[in-house]
Amino acid sequence: MTRALRLRLRLCLALCLVAGLAGCGGDFRPLAFLDRGERGSDVPPPPSEVAVDPADEAAGAAGGESEEAAISPQATGNLGTTVASLGDPARPGLWLETPLVSVQTQGRVEAASGATAEVILYPSGGLPGSGSRISLAAMQALGLRLTDLPTLTVIAAG
Repeated sequence: MTRALRLRLRLCLALCLVAGLAGCGGDFRPLAFLDRGERGSDVPPPPSEVAVDPADEAAGAAGGESEEAAISPQATGNLGTTVASLGDPARPGLWLETPLVSVQTQGRVEAASGATAEVILYPSGGLPGSGSRISLAAMQALGLRLTDLPTLTVIAAG
C-alpha cells in the first residue's frame, strides 16, 4: 500500500471513531417524546359498562348500607380495548395483565381479526389506558405474530 492510501485509511478510521463516540454523550435522546414517565397515556380509559340499578343507587345514598356493601362487584361484560405486547414468555398459560381489571378474573380477548381466546385477566397495576401484556400462548391462540402490538377487546366473564 502506498503511504497516501494508509494515511486516508487512518483518517477514515479516526473520523469513524470520533463520530461513534459523539453519540455517547447521553444528552441526545431522539425518541424522548416516547417516554411518558409517570404521566401515562393521554387517551382516557373507556367507560365501565357495569349496570347500576337506580334503586340501589338511591338506597346507598340514603346511608342504609355500610360502606363495604356499597362497593360494586367486579365488572362483567365488555371492559374496553387495550393495546397488548408480549408478556413474560416463560410464564405458562393463557393470560392478560391489564389495567382494565382490579382483581383476577376469567375473561376473553378478541383481536381485530375476530379471533378470540379464553384467558385469565390479571390486574397490571398500571394507569388506565397504559396498555397490557399478553401471554405467548394467548398470542398464538389469536393467530398474532410475536412482534405485533394488537388492539384487543377485553371481555370479563359473568
